[in-house]
Amino acid sequence: MTLVVAVGFAVVGLAAPSSAHHNTITGSVSCRDGGGWDVTWEVVNSEQRTERITGSNRPQAVPVGTTLGWNESKTFTEAITTRPTSAVVLTLDARWSNGVTQTNSGWIAASAFSEDCNTKKVDAPEVPVVDECGPGNAHYGTVPGGPWTSVVNPDGSLTITADAGHVFTNGQTVLTYPVPADSNQPCVEAAPQVPVVDECGPGNAHYGTVPSGPWTSVVNPDGSLTITANPGHAFGNGQTVITLPTPTDTQQPCPVSPPEVLPAEVRVVKAKAKQLDKCGRASDLFKVSKRSGVVYKVDGQVIRQGVWLKARTLKGIGAKVARSYTITVRAQSADATYRLEGKQVWRMTFSTRPCAKAPEIAPHTGS
Repeated sequence: MTLVVAVGFAVVGLAAPSSAHHNTITGSVSCRDGGGWDVTWEVVNSEQRTERITGSNRPQAVPVGTTLGWNESKTFTEAITTRPTSAVVLTLDARWSNGVTQTNSGWIAASAFSEDCNTKKVDAPEVPVVDECGPGNAHYGTVPGGPWTSVVNPDGSLTITADAGHVFTNGQTVLTYPVPADSNQPCVEAAPQVPVVDECGPGNAHYGTVPSGPWTSVVNPDGSLTITANPGHAFGNGQTVITLPTPTDTQQPCPVSPPEVLPAEVRVVKAKAKQLDKCGRASDLFKVSKRSGVVYKVDGQVIRQGVWLKARTLKGIGAKVARSYTITVRAQSADATYRLEGKQVWRMTFSTRPCAKAPEIAPHTGS
């Protein structure tokens, strides 16, 4: 950074003729990084005696209590952020070890504070370059925020202009970044998986629909398939053109369907059963209607159709039946050409109440 230096002259306060005790105070100024000014004060003790600073009008630079040894010189610094309109003065009160006191001053003229130091220097931003796969697409990414504005030029270069009161570290207020170089790295694509269609019959295997992607395809006269990557793209092995061989035909014959056999007409039949429950058990009867296509069973046994059957003669009906007994008749179709409709199970309950006895003497009939 360019330094602007100014020297202040020492002002020696009045003292008795027998005393030469004093401090020599000089000052210099330079531009401060980031804007403003750095001030350096030099204080020199004139005596071969120790002195102590007892008063300071700029304690931020020279604190009260500071000591200087015999003929010692010390430097002190401070930062000034606002350009002064009059001289900057440092006044110090001092007391030496022999008891002598003295006040001295030094100053820096206001003109020494250069207006150029008001400009804040900033580092130029680092702008990333985005270069995705494919040719001719390199470009600048997002410009970091800062005291500047930016614009992308038609040719792809980038111009960044510092805001007022700022300058880049090279002293310029406008920077132009060149057109970014493109790597022309192709985009790598996986080769498409193309299905083979092989319908029944000989010699008809062929490639099906080629999946969409950054490529074109063509079926060759021999049935092979050539796939070409679009510009800026390549397949995984670095090739831009691949050829799939002629698909192999399985020669699978087409199946012949047997002639259609129509099922026989299904006939609908209804089953029917009824019972007679007389006194005692000897005359308990039941009958099932005679129907073609129907089979009747009791306890799993096929029974005759169209005749009255004695219930008591059936399996499971013992002699010690107390009050009643039940038999179950079930109907089913004789084969697949018949379909039963309606009731198909009958539970028949028979009582065992005894028959009334005839009178020993016939009643008078009036004849």
